Amino acid sequence: MSKVSNTEMPLLDHLEELRWRVIKAFSSILLFAIVGFIFSNQLIYILSIPIENTEPKLDLLNTTILGVFLAKMRVAVVLGIVFSLPVIIHQVWKFIAPGLLDDERSFAPMLIITTIVSFVIGGLFSYFVMIPWSLKFFAVLNYGLEGLVNYVTITDYLNYITILILFTGMAFELPVIVFILAKIGIVTPNILRKIRRFAYLGILMVSAIFTPADPFTMVGVAMPMVLLYEVSIFVAKLVKQKKQEKAESEEVDSEGINKEDELLEDFLG
Repeated sequence: MSKVSNTEMPLLDHLEELRWRVIKAFSSILLFAIVGFIFSNQLIYILSIPIENTEPKLDLLNTTILGVFLAKMRVAVVLGIVFSLPVIIHQVWKFIAPGLLDDERSFAPMLIITTIVSFVIGGLFSYFVMIPWSLKFFAVLNYGLEGLVNYVTITDYLNYITILILFTGMAFELPVIVFILAKIGIVTPNILRKIRRFAYLGILMVSAIFTPADPFTMVGVAMPMVLLYEVSIFVAKLVKQKKQEKAESEEVDSEGINKEDELLEDFLG
């Protein structure tokens, strides 16, 4: 049976370690944010490609003195968070690892890689699918009104696109979160099936909070999350099956050991 390989730490030592983990994570965000600000012009150009290719045409517009500066700051901070994900996940893992069992530590590398890949896939899905679709929808909706010029401020546009990318990236982490919760026994596939209707309602509510205030973008974000919820049920089912197989294997091994002990006792008299 696996054992925890570390000794218990006093509370103050835990708090001190947590403080340094947080400092390292924020230092990474700050470092990458500085790099992001240096290359902010190129990043804003890349993020502007979806609106540049929108038909009917939507043009970006700066209306305030600080508009471009704030846009660069937002892009820099988002880049800092995204590129610091491996560091943040590593710091979280280093903090909680001493309290885990050996078999729980074994799946950590796979879990870290899956977390990063899921976030990247979610961000790319938002950039290449959701954002172009939603921009075209609203461009068509606004087109044809007499006297209306379709300008979009750079601040509003970057707020819109960065919120969608970050939120969709986090939404794609749902199967990973369910895997962790199922692994430690908090959720099961049966529980996820029973609360499915409430989960769907919660997904719509969260989508409404974290996305721009329109029903079409909200539904566009909610639909992949619903699909991910169904994937999460499948993941929880796999975890449950693995646990059952392991328990049965341990039971067989235990029975074999008991039989060997009985035979030895019979032999010795």
